[in-house]
Amino acid sequence: MLKKTNQNNANISGSKNKIIGGDDNSQTNNYLGSNGKLSSLFEKLKGSVDNSEEIEKISNNLKRYTTRRDTIGLEQKLINADKSYLYEDFAWLKQEFHKKLVYYQNYEPAQEIFAFILAIVLEKYINLIKPMLREGIAEREILATISNDVVKPILDLIESEGCDDIIGLSSTEIQGMFHYLTGNCHINWKV
Repeated sequence: MLKKTNQNNANISGSKNKIIGGDDNSQTNNYLGSNGKLSSLFEKLKGSVDNSEEIEKISNNLKRYTTRRDTIGLEQKLINADKSYLYEDFAWLKQEFHKKLVYYQNYEPAQEIFAFILAIVLEKYINLIKPMLREGIAEREILATISNDVVKPILDLIESEGCDDIIGLSSTEIQGMFHYLTGNCHINWKV
């Protein structure tokens, strides 16, 4: 037998609140991320790694970032910018990224993931960091900008697309990409 309830003068507030006079048969569907470019690439990478689908050729997209443009490396660029005291930390970060790059370099989707993210890092340098260096902005502010406007948005992008990040990219590797590009002469600390 149904039990009658009186909901006269009922008042609720908030998001998605409801008044139920019986069984609640509603459903809640949660969707994880969107299938963006990075998510698709990570999915392909997982399949490639699982099936041992290695290749020997480095993609042209990745080569543009791994090929040195001149002979001045990270250390000399920091010396030229009177920032040699940053070398130890930056070299370690660069090496942490380089380890991941070497480990996954024989997987085509990984090459495209690295090329995609390196392109973002380089674009942020050109449009955010380089003007700050030119204007003589304080080092603390530049490093905070790298963290907040380069590293964090990339990590947020990976998370928002719901990527199955089998590479295990962290802020260490993303920041390492910045210094890797410095060492390969795409980024300079003195403009």
